[in-house]
Formats: sequence, C-alpha cells, structure tokens
Amino acid sequence: MQYRRHLLLPCLFCLATLALTPALAQDSPPPPNEPPPVEEELPLWELGVGAGALHIPDYPAASQHRIRGIALPYAVYRGEIFRLGDGQAARAVAAESDRFELSLSFDAAFDASSEDNRAREGMPDLDYMFEVGPQLIINLGDYEFTNGGYSDLKLALQARGVFSTDFTRLDDRGKVLEPMLRYRHYGLVWPEFDLSISLRPVWADRRLHAYFYDVRDEFVTEDRPAHHAESGYFGTHLNFYGSWHVTDRFEVFGGVQTLTHNGSANTDSPLYRRNFNASVGIGFIWKVLESERMVTRPN
Repeated sequence: MQYRRHLLLPCLFCLATLALTPALAQDSPPPPNEPPPVEEELPLWELGVGAGALHIPDYPAASQHRIRGIALPYAVYRGEIFRLGDGQAARAVAAESDRFELSLSFDAAFDASSEDNRAREGMPDLDYMFEVGPQLIINLGDYEFTNGGYSDLKLALQARGVFSTDFTRLDDRGKVLEPMLRYRHYGLVWPEFDLSISLRPVWADRRLHAYFYDVRDEFVTEDRPAHHAESGYFGTHLNFYGSWHVTDRFEVFGGVQTLTHNGSANTDSPLYRRNFNASVGIGFIWKVLESERMVTRPN
C-alpha cells in the first residue's frame, strides 16, 4: 500500500510495530569474501522491543505533514506458511523455491484526522487501513562482491484488496495493483550495514481514489468544489532504507520514502495539493528473546 505506511511493519494485527520496518530484522550478513548462503538456519521466532519516529504526510498528495512516534513490541516469525518480519511484509506462503515465492501478503497504514488538515476540514477522518492479497516474488539475481557483502534483486507482483476500519466497522476501499522492484545489499561498505532500494508504481480502482480525493456535495465549500474521483494511476514510490547491526541483538535503522503523483488520475481534485511527498523515519530494535528451535529458510 504505502499510502501512509512509511516504514511501517505491514499487517494490521501487528500495528504494534508499524513504525519499525522495513529494515527491521534482516539478519547480519556473512563475513566478507564469503558467498551468500542459499539457505540460513535461523530461530523460528524472535521477540523484542522497538521505537521509531516518523515525519509523514496526512494522506497521499497532502500539503501538511505530521510527526508520529511509537514504542511497542517487535516480533519475527519464520513458520512454514505464516511469516512476519525479516524486512518483508507479513505473508502466508503457499509455494516457494530459490527463484519464486507465491504467497498471500498483508500490509497496514496509519489513520489521519481531518480536523487537523486544512484541505479536509469538516470532512470525515481517514481510518486505519490494511491490505491483503496474492503476490508472486521472482528472484531476478544474486550477486557477490570481491570486497565483501552480497545483494539480491527481486520483482514482486502484488494485487491486493484495501480495507479501512475505525475498529467499530470495516469498509471495502477497493483494489490496487502494485508491482515492486527491490534491490537489497547486505554488507554495503561495512559488514554491519544493509541497504534496500525499491521502486513501486501503483494503480487503483475508483473506490480507493474516491476515499482520498472525492468531495461530495455536502462537503463543498468556496475553496473546495465537488469532485468525483476516477480510477487509474495513483503514483510511484522510490524508497530507501538502511539498517546498522550494532550488535547481534541491537539494530538502528532509518529510511526515506518518496511518492510522486505526476500524471495520476485525480490531480484536479481540490484535495490533491502536491505532486510530490517525502517521508522520513528513524528507529531502533532490541531483540530480547529468541526460540531454541532453528529453521532453515531460503535466503
């Protein structure tokens, strides 16, 4: 989704760690000059605490931003089917190999108050949102470097349903198509540092565009004319995330998420205020417990 995800741990039930991803739990890279393992033996689960701060727009193409902070539990789970953390969205894996993964993925996003936003003043608030849908991840390549470290390049083809909730009701907000190309480099410059870069264009149906950009007659003002949103191109994300493994149990991370709406379907909405939004987040994770049981998963 990434409409207001901004370094959030995907999956609504884990909103507890929303501000703590996606550079969360990438395990330390192998020593320099050693090839990356095809599979790694890792704890089945890990538990800890984390905290983060975010500077994010109120909604896509908004002109106002907010600072939000969170300090909550952190979890990683590496089951045969359900998986959470390790720098990726929560997902339920149906099939996988060294080159492909077919899974059901989840994501989530913060709410936004309309009374604090000039463009939306007097309109309904934007609720918490979450997504669920199938994805196909294709491993395009694995790379080793003579100075140490390794990297991978993956393409994720994602189609999801979007829902919003104020925890008293659940509303269907439409569907999105969001392919993502992601490059991750483990041990960049220093063995303890990981970097991730992703490019993600988004297309959505009318219902999701309407949730952000519709202006019904009852909300029309002198400066806010009526608008009936259209389906189509939503915007493109270019995101950068980095994490530093200070110790085996303590990690700091940060990221910048950008979203450009140039050419999107509803630039003429009075709620559409900016062609470009940027979000910044920083935080830390302290791993406290891990399972004695180890599991082997594709890297």
